[in-house]
Amino acid sequence: MSPHQPNQDRPIATGEGRSPDIFLFLAALLLLFWGLGTRGLWGSEGRWAEVTREMFLTGDFLHPTIGGEPYFDKPLLSYWLIAAITAVTGILNEWVARLPSAVSGFLTIWATRDIGGRLWSAEIGRLAAWILLTTYGFLFWSRTAAADMENVAAIIIAVAWYWSQRDNPGFRSFLIFYLILALGALTKGLTAVVVPIIVIFPDILREKRWRMLFKASHWAALALGLGVYLAPFCYASFTRPDYQASGFGMVVRENIVRYFKPFDHKQPFYIYLYELPLLLLPWSPLFIAATAGIGRAWKSLDEKTRWLVESIALIFLFFTLSGSRRGYYILPILPFCTLLTAIFTIRPRPNANQTLDLWALGIQKTLMFVLVAANLLVPLMLPIMRVWMGFSAPVMLYVACLTIGLSGLVFGRLAYKATAVSNYLPGQPLVQAMLVMAMLTVGGYFCWQQNTLDALRTERPFALELQKELVGLPPYRMAIYPRTDAKLCYYLDVAQPLHILDRPEAVQNFLDEEKPGVLIMQRRHAADLPFQIQAELDGMRQFREKQQPWESKSSGGEKWVAYFYEVTGQ
Repeated sequence: MSPHQPNQDRPIATGEGRSPDIFLFLAALLLLFWGLGTRGLWGSEGRWAEVTREMFLTGDFLHPTIGGEPYFDKPLLSYWLIAAITAVTGILNEWVARLPSAVSGFLTIWATRDIGGRLWSAEIGRLAAWILLTTYGFLFWSRTAAADMENVAAIIIAVAWYWSQRDNPGFRSFLIFYLILALGALTKGLTAVVVPIIVIFPDILREKRWRMLFKASHWAALALGLGVYLAPFCYASFTRPDYQASGFGMVVRENIVRYFKPFDHKQPFYIYLYELPLLLLPWSPLFIAATAGIGRAWKSLDEKTRWLVESIALIFLFFTLSGSRRGYYILPILPFCTLLTAIFTIRPRPNANQTLDLWALGIQKTLMFVLVAANLLVPLMLPIMRVWMGFSAPVMLYVACLTIGLSGLVFGRLAYKATAVSNYLPGQPLVQAMLVMAMLTVGGYFCWQQNTLDALRTERPFALELQKELVGLPPYRMAIYPRTDAKLCYYLDVAQPLHILDRPEAVQNFLDEEKPGVLIMQRRHAADLPFQIQAELDGMRQFREKQQPWESKSSGGEKWVAYFYEVTGQ
């Protein structure tokens, strides 16, 4: 988006410019792994931790369960990766559960750098990787225990492998490509197969490259890749005929049926028009400007940049046409979007709209300063929030905000002025300064501020304290209503699944037994029980999850409470 040095289209030179790459990958290690296991599990993270815990409890690694009930919503590999780390370290905790996602994020950075350097220039590859590394959506999901970042890594690595072997097709090239697809599909689903194929499809059509698909070596590699993918599902179905869930059946349901006839996640068709810019924050202004400049610059684009634009359009269309949509489904598009942003930021373009470029850089610069200024203003706002809503922030939050804000100002200014920075960061001085500010603010939030705020969450402390209360109580007298909860089961760490009471009648039967026990539920579910059961529960000893003063009354319904049924006179 600004005049830059000419001759930026040279390929990667082996051994050239290693320092910038080393700095990039060191920064990636820092932002992806620092404080990775500090926060308690949230949302769906509990599924991966609890499925793995129950695998070790039962010794069955082919038939995933949560609370003893079949749970094959995702394929096995994402659980196996956590299990493998646990087997090596002897530990299963938040850090272990999130480690595969963080490693996948690192591999995604590497593959993005490789594609950019191979197709355009080393500087474009580095800038794309830096932008990706400092986007909200990428860091959020790279530091989350789930299969989403593993899916993204498989897709971008498959595309990187295609471009590295594009002019040298053979059995080895085909086989590794299909093995990458198979492993990706074994983490989250068939998206890891479909997206790489539609991405490379435009290039295969050019110059009749599709003819290589008729080679015997291609079909042999495809058969082996398909065999690797199907093997876990087949073996799981043969070894446990009584298991009440089909892994391959769930693949069909969660990928094909959901795509054409969605049964949930029915978001509007335009959801990705606003979710994609949110995932790309804080770099959305540059990406939007790059997208807006495509039409004007189309005739001057080289073949590979046209392929990139086509790939982004096809990925966006693929996810938009699906009947089932959620904001993070479109995560695989992020590396391609950052590549396009890097190209339009670095390379000079004939007939470029200078007004658009200046506006984009101006908005981007303003946004970066807003992020820095927000960190400096937060410590001023926290005392007011304490008076108005009772929000008591940890002292470390004050320290984190001031440190990040001041560092953003100081180091951003230094990056803009110091010529030596160009030895480590790509782009013009303004872009380099914004990269530093993004690394400090976005990275600082995930690595420091978010972990500090986690001390205010109450679910993990509740579960760990409740675990102590359950000592000596037989597992069959531990019950949960009306369904199991993966996070709670993981933190309670009981030797057997909690007894699930799915109806009020089952709750009454449990209470009618003259044996000590505990009944766990969220407060909103307790309020829905018949009056006579509520009255009986109110007379029991209760262990409640704390509700913070600033939390709304409605959020109290999500809090946990344990009712202890204690038989007297025994």
